[in-house]
Amino acid sequence: MSRQCYFCKGKTETKNVDVDFRWEGKLYVIRDVPVEVCSQCGERYYSSDVSKKIDRLVQIGQPQQTIKVPVLEFSQ
Repeated sequence: MSRQCYFCKGKTETKNVDVDFRWEGKLYVIRDVPVEVCSQCGERYYSSDVSKKIDRLVQIGQPQQTIKVPVLEFSQ
């Protein structure tokens, strides 16, 4: 379902994207999440059902895969 972006008024389209999600100090990557994405500015819109499923996935905490993520410190 296409709609208008709240921020830039561009059109959105449904895409499956990877989502970086933090929960209780841990970083999770959830693959192939269906979201509405603005084709102009990239803003993402999550349905309530998708948001609830993301919450359930990280609460269960049974990942299919684990990856190493480099961590860099921003210093001035």
